[in-house]
Amino acid sequence: MRVLVDECLPRQLKGWLARYFDVATVYEMGWANVKNGKLLQAANETGSDVLITADKNMRYQQNFDGLRISAVVVPTNRKRLVQKCISALRQSLDNLQPGQKVVMDLGNDVNAWDSMRLHAIEREQEHTTHKFKQA
Repeated sequence: MRVLVDECLPRQLKGWLARYFDVATVYEMGWANVKNGKLLQAANETGSDVLITADKNMRYQQNFDGLRISAVVVPTNRKRLVQKCISALRQSLDNLQPGQKVVMDLGNDVNAWDSMRLHAIEREQEHTTHKFKQA
């Protein structure tokens, strides 16, 4: 799976995922400051399978019609918390469908994020929610 890390997330996310996926950052691709619609199109055209972002509005603002690329929205862009949700993020990526917009719901107990397991997948009109609960 080819993963693209959005510029709103810590660059370290690449390293945290690199042993599981083929990962690049928006910066590395030369797409820093490119607006989301054009970013999705460019990433789709270059073969990225998924954009990982913390942009919670992407699911409402971007049209994925005709695109193969998916998007996964992590609940935060704070480095320490993003690192705590790596296991859950890998589970979301493993359950991703082409062209899907996924929002990760890890709940409010950030201390438990590193031990969360995918519990339910809820399909809504604009996106799919991956709901996690403590293992």
